[in-house]
Amino acid sequence: MVVASLLCLVSVGILLAAEVVLATAISGFVLLLMGVFGISLLALAAFGVFVFLSWRLVIAGLHQVTSPGILTRRLSEGDPVYGPVQRVGKSLWEPPSIRNRSRGLTILAGAGVGLILVQALGQAVFGPSDVVAVSIASGTLIVVGYTAWLIRDELHSTGSIRTQLEDEYDLISDPEREQDVSRRLQRLAAQANCQAPAVEIGASRLPQAATVGYRPQNSAILVSQGLLDSLDDQEIDAVLAHELAHLLNRDAAVLTALSFPRVKAQGFVHLTQRVEGSDGDVFLFPLLLLAAPIYVVNRLVVPTVTRYREYVADQAAAELTGNPTAMASALSTLDREYTVRSPRDLRVQWSTAAFGIVPPPWEERKFFDRTAKFLYRRLLGTHPPTDERIERLQTQIE
Repeated sequence: MVVASLLCLVSVGILLAAEVVLATAISGFVLLLMGVFGISLLALAAFGVFVFLSWRLVIAGLHQVTSPGILTRRLSEGDPVYGPVQRVGKSLWEPPSIRNRSRGLTILAGAGVGLILVQALGQAVFGPSDVVAVSIASGTLIVVGYTAWLIRDELHSTGSIRTQLEDEYDLISDPEREQDVSRRLQRLAAQANCQAPAVEIGASRLPQAATVGYRPQNSAILVSQGLLDSLDDQEIDAVLAHELAHLLNRDAAVLTALSFPRVKAQGFVHLTQRVEGSDGDVFLFPLLLLAAPIYVVNRLVVPTVTRYREYVADQAAAELTGNPTAMASALSTLDREYTVRSPRDLRVQWSTAAFGIVPPPWEERKFFDRTAKFLYRRLLGTHPPTDERIERLQTQIE
C-alpha cells in the first residue's frame, strides 16, 4: 500500500509537471503574440468595413445607370439557371444594412483593441523580462483549475456507477427483506461504531452485493434477492460486514485517488488524438511517451491494491462477526452460485464486476487461455482467487 501510494504521488507529480510545462508554453506563446492577434483582428474588421462600403458604393452607382433584373430579363423562367441567377442578383442588389453588420465588426475591432491593450498593460506592469514568470503563473493556474475540475468529475462519477449497478440489480420494493437486511446492518454498524448505510434490494437472481459511496452516511449497500436466497443468516451477516468494512476503510476513495494518474494519462492520450498534423504530433509525442508508462504502471498497481483490500475486508468481516467460517462459506457459495446463474442472467454488466464480492466466472478461450487468465485475473483482476481468500480465512479459524 505504501509503495502504491508513493508510485501514485510520483506519477501525479510527473504528469502535473508535464502539464505545467505545456500550459506555460501555450501561455507564453499567447502572451507574446497577443498584440499580433489584436492587430490581425483590427485588420480583419477594417477589411470588412472596406468591403461593405465598397459594395454599397458600387450598388449605388449601378442604380444610376441600370435597374435590378438586368440578367434575369435575358432569361426565360423555364431556364434551369433562372432561379439561381435571380437569387444571386437579388442578394447583390440588396446589400445588408449597416445595423446588421456593425455588431460583428464592432466585436472584432473591440477584441483586437482589447488584446493590444492587455499586452501593453502587461508589459507596463511586469516588463518584457517578466513574460516567463507570467507564463509560468498562468500555466500553473490553468493546470490547477483543470485538475480541480477533474477531481470533482471523478467524485461525481459515483452517480453513474450507482445507476449502472441499480440497473444490473433491478431494484424493487421489498419492505420485508429490506427491513431484515437493515436490522442486520444496523447491528453490525453499532458494533463497528459507525452509521449504517442505506439498503436497497434487487430482483436479480445473481448472488450479488455491492457498496456505492465514499462515507457511510451517504452510501448504500445493494443486495440481490439471489444472494439472500443463496446464503444462510450467518453468511448474510458476513457479506454485509464485508461491505461495511469497505466503507469504513474508505476503499472507494482510496482506489479513486490511486486511479487518478491513469485518468490524467488518458487525458494526454486524448489530447494527442485530437491534435492533427505533423507539427502537433512532434510537439505532443514526448507527452505520449511520458504518459504511456505511467498508465501501464498505474494499471498494474491499482488492481494489486484492490485485491489486497479484498483480503482486508474479508478479515475485518470475520473479526466483526466473530465467525470467519461464515465468511469462508459465503465466498464458496457465492463463487459456485455465480458460476451457475450468471449465464442465465442477462442483466449482468462486466463493467461493474469490481463492485461485487467475488469475480464473475472466467470465460474460457480457444487460444492462449492460460495467458489471458493470468493477465486478466492475476495481473489486472480486481479480486483475488476465491480459494486463496478462503484459505486465508481458514488460518483465522485455526
